[in-house]
Amino acid sequence: MSCPLCLDDRPPRHELRAHDADLVRCRQCGLVRVEPMPTAEAAAALYDDAYFRDAERGYVDYVADERVFRQEFRRRLRQVRAAGGRGRLLDIGCASGALLLEAQAAGFQPSGLEPAPGLARRAAETSGCPVIAGTLADALLAPASFDVVTLFDVLEHLVDPVRALRRLQVTLAGGGLLAVTVPDYGGLWARVSGRHWPFITPWEHLVYFTRRTLRGALVRAGFDCVQFHSARTPLSFGTLAAKSPWPDALVPSSWAHRGVGLPAGTLFATARAP
Repeated sequence: MSCPLCLDDRPPRHELRAHDADLVRCRQCGLVRVEPMPTAEAAAALYDDAYFRDAERGYVDYVADERVFRQEFRRRLRQVRAAGGRGRLLDIGCASGALLLEAQAAGFQPSGLEPAPGLARRAAETSGCPVIAGTLADALLAPASFDVVTLFDVLEHLVDPVRALRRLQVTLAGGGLLAVTVPDYGGLWARVSGRHWPFITPWEHLVYFTRRTLRGALVRAGFDCVQFHSARTPLSFGTLAAKSPWPDALVPSSWAHRGVGLPAGTLFATARAP
């Protein structure tokens, strides 16, 4: 398979092996990805309702941890507004609607897209916003129908991230803003941890971005004015315990769904549609 970023078809370099899977690095652009890559259909099939309440597959309990995520979404939306984001907002992978609620409070007119049907219904019911139950590949999104698209912790799950970004570029009105976050494979935490970095989960995270390769993907998809911003990595104490060697008993039940925003681990970029 050729590189999804630069289309180089030379055999990639082996990067590391973790969880019985191989990660490889493109010889030309440096993008790290799972090898072999699953089909788009197989990758999308993972994201059902159970994904959001199964620590082995995805989240320990996304809905119960919403308060932790909403704190970070408020921070990110402030930066979106500071970058000029206004108006109609589409949240890709909106889960149970936490960002939709924060976007409403921040003055946007939000809509959502979520492949897990039960979570999509919950997001629509709790936020009162339009929510499409489906994948980005299947959704009918009119050209120039949004002023802002948020793509938080989604791009790394996609088989062809550049193709997805091109689709979103068309969905944005002229000069519209894309806001995207991905795990920071080029950061100090990832480099020190190696194959033990907790975001190396090759059954779900298929592409591993650095600042350079995320910028390259955005530019190749037709975006410009790429800027990077500070972001935190929101984690509940229950999730920290479940994904570490510490026993769960160290986290009292009353604290399981509280959490922190770690100051490392996430890349946050904004870019403009032409």
